[in-house]
Amino acid sequence: MISQDAMENVFDYDPLVMEIDRLAKDVHYETQEKLITRIIQACSTYSEIQSLEISLRKLPVLAGSGSLGVRLSIDSVTLETIKSSVGVT
Repeated sequence: MISQDAMENVFDYDPLVMEIDRLAKDVHYETQEKLITRIIQACSTYSEIQSLEISLRKLPVLAGSGSLGVRLSIDSVTLETIKSSVGVT
């Protein structure tokens, strides 16, 4: 919760969103899991991020009528371990 509606009171997601967009377009991924791994690495460079919920969905699947997705949840303890391995505190 914030007391005033001002950007200096919140995390600026714009650079992270641009990085995720760049990662998604960077190469063709054989697996959604590899893209998620790269997104986790990008998120782990921000000390402000304390946990993650990542979902990816692929459309269309099965002759255009279905979807396939991967969902990952990383708690604060696990994310801290990841950050420690890349030198973010």
